[in-house]
Amino acid sequence: MKLLKILSLCAAGLFLTTSCDLEEETFTFVAGEDVAAEGSYDQLVAGAYHTLHWPFTWGNYHNVVNFDCDYQTGPSWAFGDEGAGNFYDKNSTKNFYQYYCTTIHRANYHYYLVQKISGVTEKEKNNALGELRFLKAWSQFQLVQFFGPIPLYTYSIAEGNSSELPRSSIKEVYEHIIETLKEAENLLVPRTDESYKKGHVCRATAKALLAKVYATIGSASMKSGQITVKGGPGSKLNPDGSTSRLMPVAITHSKNVVAGYEEFDSQEYYRLAREKAGEVISSGEVSLAASQKELWSPAYKNGPEFLFCLQTMAGQGDDFYNYVSKDYYGWPDPAYNGEWTSGYYVQRDHWLQTFDDWDDERITWGVKHRVPYNWNKTYEKMEWYFYPERDSVKVRQGLPPYEGCPYNYEPTDVVRNGAHEYGAKLEKFTAVTAENNGNRTDWNWPYLRYADLVLIYCEADNELNGPTTDAFDKMELLNKRNNSTLVSKRNEKTPFTKESFRSFILEERAKEFAAEGIRRYDLLRWGIYLQVMNAIGTVDENEIVKRREEKHLLLPFPPDVVNTNPYIDRNNPGW
Repeated sequence: MKLLKILSLCAAGLFLTTSCDLEEETFTFVAGEDVAAEGSYDQLVAGAYHTLHWPFTWGNYHNVVNFDCDYQTGPSWAFGDEGAGNFYDKNSTKNFYQYYCTTIHRANYHYYLVQKISGVTEKEKNNALGELRFLKAWSQFQLVQFFGPIPLYTYSIAEGNSSELPRSSIKEVYEHIIETLKEAENLLVPRTDESYKKGHVCRATAKALLAKVYATIGSASMKSGQITVKGGPGSKLNPDGSTSRLMPVAITHSKNVVAGYEEFDSQEYYRLAREKAGEVISSGEVSLAASQKELWSPAYKNGPEFLFCLQTMAGQGDDFYNYVSKDYYGWPDPAYNGEWTSGYYVQRDHWLQTFDDWDDERITWGVKHRVPYNWNKTYEKMEWYFYPERDSVKVRQGLPPYEGCPYNYEPTDVVRNGAHEYGAKLEKFTAVTAENNGNRTDWNWPYLRYADLVLIYCEADNELNGPTTDAFDKMELLNKRNNSTLVSKRNEKTPFTKESFRSFILEERAKEFAAEGIRRYDLLRWGIYLQVMNAIGTVDENEIVKRREEKHLLLPFPPDVVNTNPYIDRNNPGW
């Protein structure tokens, strides 16, 4: 695929292309009709993909999808807005809405243009159409999750659609998403096809998203049910004025039906989710990485577990880079003798304490345990933060690494008071080929992984049939990959019920997809977002406001949308 650099853009089909390996060719004053006339279907597809970069380049996509949940935290100066639930008229929220709307426009319009192209094989043309259909469905799915009823653009403004539409109901939006994904799965080639291009979506991607859509409807429309989540306050104030950290406690919440999903039949959509997820699992088209370490290695980029992810490119400038690795992991600054810099966005201790198996690779390899914090100039020694707290106790006592310790330290290490900073830094954010030196890097944001589909299958099967050996077998694909206790062994010790297995699956999702933009979505779709957040108290252990109100169930539309669209005369409730 060629990388187009559009120097001057016209309103009818403006795009920059994205990601793939690349001859460069320069065009000026290019309109979509011109590209279609040249038969450049691949450039039209790439132009639609490219809009996914903008929320990372000119907005903080991760703030919107990650900060507003129970298990993420950081310093109060970094979490002061989105982390505290202040979403109104914030650039990250506005960009999230605007750029997904742009993706929908391009996907619609470029679909129209590709249909007009001749001189290419039907297979190539259909696959291009399938990619564009998928991108539209993905974008609409993101918007309806976060904003509720949205204007539904079934075709583009460039084809004559009005630029101002009323909001369609959640049911209408989902009906269109499902219809679009069904078309996409029929058009796309499988990943195993010789014509498949690495980094693009494939047939399994459309099927997996369709399964996720069905499961979202199934959970959101469920009339009643209970889910247990490990949470509660993260700290307490002692009578002497000191503060003590608190372990999470298991709290059982009664779910609510999510507003807008009342008309759906939960069991029917779970049946569809199980069926569609099962198709992908049995197809052999995609697979899990062998380990977490392999999954998040630079060499595994776009490997068969990644069904859909942001495509970034080393050496192509700011438009193809992002600050995700720096913000979530940090880097050793050579100007300060290797002291750790940035990496402020972390998982709370409560997240770490959900693991009852200390051999699980998601916390042995997956968490950074030893952080060089401060170079002591007097003694010319580094002072270290250790995570979790028990590690620093061992070092202070001058003891060697404990059995099974996942990293090396010296008993002579100087331990910095405080033992850790904010919470768990995740090794997954090291999956970059560019040097991690505080600048933008080529970290691919994982929008959809095969592991997600496996857990969706288990969830759907459990809601239909209760705990089954079939679901245990699927779950153990992840257990074996992550070196965690087999779910069948857990069942032997304490037999699962439908409710307890439901809670276990939700907890596994929190462990597996930490900081991947999924936790808030899971709490919302299960109708337990307010219950879980407010169980923490007003603030977490880092003084981040976690108290939430009804208005936080939906994000506010950008003010410009409300002010300029005559069909939208008010924002979402409470905003």
